[in-house]
Amino acid sequence: MSEKIRKGTVLSALMWASGEFRAAGIESFRLDAELLLSCVLGLSRVQLYINYDRPMNEDEKERFLSLVRRRQKREPVAYILNRREFMSLNFYVDRNVLIPRPETECMVEWIIGNGGIQGESRILDVGTGSGCIAVSLLRNTPANEIFASDIDEKALGVSERNFGLLCQDKRYMLIHSSLFENISAGEFDIIVSNPPYIKRNSLRSLMPEITEFEPRIALDGGENGDAIINRLIEGAYDNLRNGGLLIFEHGDDFVLNEELIKGRYDLLYRGKDYSGRDRFIVLRKNRQ
Repeated sequence: MSEKIRKGTVLSALMWASGEFRAAGIESFRLDAELLLSCVLGLSRVQLYINYDRPMNEDEKERFLSLVRRRQKREPVAYILNRREFMSLNFYVDRNVLIPRPETECMVEWIIGNGGIQGESRILDVGTGSGCIAVSLLRNTPANEIFASDIDEKALGVSERNFGLLCQDKRYMLIHSSLFENISAGEFDIIVSNPPYIKRNSLRSLMPEITEFEPRIALDGGENGDAIINRLIEGAYDNLRNGGLLIFEHGDDFVLNEELIKGRYDLLYRGKDYSGRDRFIVLRKNRQ
């Protein structure tokens, strides 16, 4: 154990961990140290500095050291803490699900403001993972119920936990399904998805936090990054009401297959993320 932890205060432990993370090539070295120490001490990040000269007891030192070692191996802080904030809600996450990203909030915010969701609207979240999209829609719209599917049963276990924690007054149905294979409810007003969209050859170039810890099934979009998206577009058509919306996230270099939507969908909107990059698309099923 480092002498700075063994003999030091809150501030010296924080400075030591920040240095360890910086040496490991972690860009968010200070923030990560603050988050881990806040967890161990039960203090907010601001309170860490208010209590900067407080000595740490042996149990706190050991627990902090354990978390620091995990982060040095590039395990994401979200998995270490089993927590990630999304749309101002704290979601439980573990290695069975993709860590919610800020860019996905842009898509959810658009749906909340422009999706026309009413109490009886029928909504399906395909590939729900942690349930962050579905839960956020239930919490921020008049919708009384939502359907959420995933190919991975362990991921569904995580989403069920979040529904139970955050949506106790709303109804939800979880469905074990690869895209639309087991979807029998039919005719939804909105189908939303954050599908795998990273090009397979690009996966190896991502940060180790992603490649070594996050589920590959939630990342791999095939050779061109659009394999799952194209299947999503095809399958959603028969599961949407006339005029219903298909909304999905995509990668930076995604090119919409115009032939795939011709005569079936209208391109309603192209949404950007917080960095100004094209990040999601809204398609409207043609009225027949």
